[in-house]
Amino acid sequence: MSDFLIYGSKQESIGVRVVTWKEWTEEQRVPSFPQARAEAREAMVGNRPRFYSGEDKRGAIEQVILHHDGMKSARGCFNVLVQRGLSTHLIIDWDGTVYQPLDLALVAYHAAGRNAGSVGLDLNNPIRPDRLPKGQQKQSRGLYSGEFNGSRVSSLGYTDLQYHALIAVLRGLGRIFPPLANLTAPVGDDGQVRRNKLQNPGFVGLVGHLHVSATKWDPGPGFDWERVLIGVRGTRLVYPVTLPGAPNLDRVPRTKALRNAETYFRAIEMGKGGFFPLGVNQSWHTGVHLEIKPGTEVRAPADGVIVAARVSEEVEGLGSPNVVVIKHELPIAEQDVTFFSVISHLQQVEIGRTSAIDWIRRFALDPKGARELPENEVVRHPPAAPGHIALYNDRVALAEVEVKAGDLIGYSGRFAVEPGAEPVGVLDFAIIAPRPLFPKSEITFEPVEDDDDDDILCNSRKVWKQFTEDPEALRGLVEGGFPMSAAEIRAVFRTPRKAVSMRWMAARHVTEYNTRTRFGGLFGGGVDFEWYVEDEARRYMDRIRKFLWWDEAVTEHAELPADGLVWAYHPIALATYLAVVEGARAVEKGGAKAEALDGAELRKARQADQQLEARFAAQYGATADHIKYQAVDDLGEGDDLSEQSTDDPEREGWLRWEQGEWEPELD
Repeated sequence: MSDFLIYGSKQESIGVRVVTWKEWTEEQRVPSFPQARAEAREAMVGNRPRFYSGEDKRGAIEQVILHHDGMKSARGCFNVLVQRGLSTHLIIDWDGTVYQPLDLALVAYHAAGRNAGSVGLDLNNPIRPDRLPKGQQKQSRGLYSGEFNGSRVSSLGYTDLQYHALIAVLRGLGRIFPPLANLTAPVGDDGQVRRNKLQNPGFVGLVGHLHVSATKWDPGPGFDWERVLIGVRGTRLVYPVTLPGAPNLDRVPRTKALRNAETYFRAIEMGKGGFFPLGVNQSWHTGVHLEIKPGTEVRAPADGVIVAARVSEEVEGLGSPNVVVIKHELPIAEQDVTFFSVISHLQQVEIGRTSAIDWIRRFALDPKGARELPENEVVRHPPAAPGHIALYNDRVALAEVEVKAGDLIGYSGRFAVEPGAEPVGVLDFAIIAPRPLFPKSEITFEPVEDDDDDDILCNSRKVWKQFTEDPEALRGLVEGGFPMSAAEIRAVFRTPRKAVSMRWMAARHVTEYNTRTRFGGLFGGGVDFEWYVEDEARRYMDRIRKFLWWDEAVTEHAELPADGLVWAYHPIALATYLAVVEGARAVEKGGAKAEALDGAELRKARQADQQLEARFAAQYGATADHIKYQAVDDLGEGDDLSEQSTDDPEREGWLRWEQGEWEPELD
């Protein structure tokens, strides 16, 4: 399987599947414009070559022009382009497969007047829900509307797999063509990408066909410019799972991220437990519980390195003790910061070189990985050990495996949220940091640092005052009592007004993960009952020991604080906030100011572009008379839509010589 783009004699690896024209055979007739030219009855129209020019564009590329194809698949797009005597450099299918039917060093015919200095890139999109192929659902793409070049249009969006592949392609193009290295898109004073033809169609960077032709609107209202700019220039962030009825973080614009996060907040706060920062048993709770069907895919929240992991069977009556700990070193507010994602209660999965999960396979294949366990004393809690071999021996494994945001890291498992209850589908998601992530002048997250002992019982007055102002109840914290019952704590979290303030706390405390954390405070009692507390705590520890993963070996390997005190953030609040900040930063740095046409200027430009396209069509010969090429494995999709559409062809524009996208509807 190839994963590279071809530019003359150069190959640039991009990390996703690329099918190039060089893979064409009689048995596998992959998209290939050189082969289409070879099979054409006439390779020339007038004095111009058919499909593409042999002119070497080395050093001349300053634009990537995005198109949509209006087809069910990339193969259909290629076939229609062949029928019309046109071409493109790249096609990204709905499943993320990248096709390169033409060398990047050659001139493709994809945008009249802009061909010589651009890379043409088609994104598969059937446009209308009734044109979706079987197996694809409208919900997976979404349906959007917007005004472009003076006309209002509606269109399906694009798939996650397409965005993943597109970002990889754009990064690769930036390495090939220096003007695209710091990719920009044309934005207006409002920070949004322009929706009309640009006054300067020679804008250097990423543009849509709409920006260079006033008759076009692709890639359309369903294209997420912000997501692409973040993917190419910024830091992508996602929630580890997607809850029903709410898109994941990377699928909503930053302006809607907080509103979308409300679904996640309320799902957590309406649950049985697993709240932040306080559990129903009065203890610090470092993360949150996301109640989700067991076996749901779990993704890495951001780029990072897996530093610790455990893959083991369920503990009877309690659930899954499995965990993945990811260390992130990312820029926040122009500062490089370090924090850790802790994702717990993962299902047991196959380990070793045949695992279905990529990071586990890479971990197993690491030639530098330890091949035997260190000689440790026999202790009640076997220490973490380096290498994949630790996973085989029911230990926490010390690792160093890179992952990207959105990479699959495992599947959600089960946990007994209430004592004595059956385990249910739950994922525990936490974010911790050795130091505060923000300066004190940044007031989004309120610092809470009035409980720095090594007992898990929450003794923070600042936290408890969110629940009660009763001085007698608060006095119980000192005397070993409990201010509130579990039911009372749940009731507070289910009251939005009271829950909101705790979402935005940054609390410094010990965690429930550490082998050195004391759990005796959970059992109450004063000094006269120390023997009882100790006995109860020991029995409790024997039950939960398998769920502890942070010991001295992890401290040293991951560079976590030796005293066990960390800054904990509500992971949904922090991820959402960072996505908003990062989205603004990526668009700001990835957006170059550009002026667009409007009013009479736009109408004049539309007429001029229509005339230009007509002349170009005549020069390049946009008819099917000379072509005999037809993919035998894609019958029906290669037909020109002008012959099969029941709509008014003049309205849809399928008879136009240029790319197969629709012409904007006239108001």
